[in-house]
Amino acid sequence: MWRKLGCAFNLIIYIRVLLSATQKSAAAAYDGRTTAFVVRHANCAWSDGKHLPSIQQNSAFTRNFHSQSWHSALLLKRVVPTTTRLHTNITPSSDNDKSINYNSTTIANHAFRLAASEDLETIQERQLHHPLQPDQVFCTSTKLCQYGHPQAFGFHPTKGPKLVSGLFRLSCPLLCQAIDEYEGEGGVRQMSDWIRSKDRERDEGWKREGYEKANEAQKDIRMELAKDDTDKLVSKMGEYNAQRFLESGVAGIPASQTYNVKCVHAHVADHLCRCPSSSPDNTNTRGNEEGNIIGEHALQILEERGVPVLGNDVCWQQCNANRQPLPSDW
Repeated sequence: MWRKLGCAFNLIIYIRVLLSATQKSAAAAYDGRTTAFVVRHANCAWSDGKHLPSIQQNSAFTRNFHSQSWHSALLLKRVVPTTTRLHTNITPSSDNDKSINYNSTTIANHAFRLAASEDLETIQERQLHHPLQPDQVFCTSTKLCQYGHPQAFGFHPTKGPKLVSGLFRLSCPLLCQAIDEYEGEGGVRQMSDWIRSKDRERDEGWKREGYEKANEAQKDIRMELAKDDTDKLVSKMGEYNAQRFLESGVAGIPASQTYNVKCVHAHVADHLCRCPSSSPDNTNTRGNEEGNIIGEHALQILEERGVPVLGNDVCWQQCNANRQPLPSDW
C-alpha cells in the first residue's frame, strides 16, 4: 500500500514539473498582423502551419519524455496540439494595402516609393541596427517582401555625416546573406562574364546598353539630389573629385564603365528601388527604361539557387520591429 502511494505521489510531482516546464517554454509574440508562438525550451520556432516544431534531443523536455513511461507520451500528445492550434499564419503583404497604396516622389524622371514611418523603423532597428539622419533615406524598394518590409532603400549622397557614393543599399537580411554566399563563390566574376558574353537570341551589346542606362540613371538621380550641396562637395573633395563623385554610376564606378561589375548587392538594390514591378519573374526586355539589368539577372540566379527572394518562412523574425528578438530567431 505504501509503495503504491509513493508511486502515485511521484507521478503527481512529475506531471506538475512537466506542465510547469512546458508553460514556461512557450513565448508569444504579436507583430500586428499575426501571432507566432516559439517553443524556446524545444529550441525551435515556426511561422506557419506547414511546419510543426521538431523537438531537439538535447532539450530537458525531450530527456524527460524519453526517460519516463507511457503516461508521459499521453501527456505530450495533449500539450503539443494545444500549442499548434494557437498559432496563426502570417499574412503576406500581397493582400495588404501597404504594398499597393503608398506615397511616391519623382527624382530625375524616376518614380520612387517614399519610406513610411514603419519602414524607417525596420531599416534602422532591425536591418542596419543603427540610426540614420532624418533625410538620409529618400526612398525604399518599390515592392515590399511578402511580409511587408522594405528590401532596399535609397541612401542620400550628401545628407548624412559622410558622403555616400553608393546611391542604393540592399537591406533585406535574406537577400544580403544569399548574395554574400553567391559573391563568395565568384558571383562578381560570373556576373562580369555574363555582361561580356554574347546572347544568341538578342543583338550584341544589349547587356552593356542596359548597364549603361543603369549608370546614367544613377548619375542623374545623384546630381539632382545633391544639386544644392555642390559647395559642400567641393569644399570636402575639391572641384575635380566632386564632379567625378556626382557623375559616378552604380556603386560609385565611372558611368562609362559597362564591362565590370563591382558589387552585386548594389545592382540588386538599384533594381528593387527603380523597377516598378521588382519581381524576378519578369524577363529582361531590350530597351527597358526602368530597373537594373544586372540586378534583375542576379535575382533570377538566386531563385535558381533556391532562394525565395520575397521571403522564407522565418525571415520575418529579423525585420519585425514589433516583437522582441529571441535566441531561436533566424
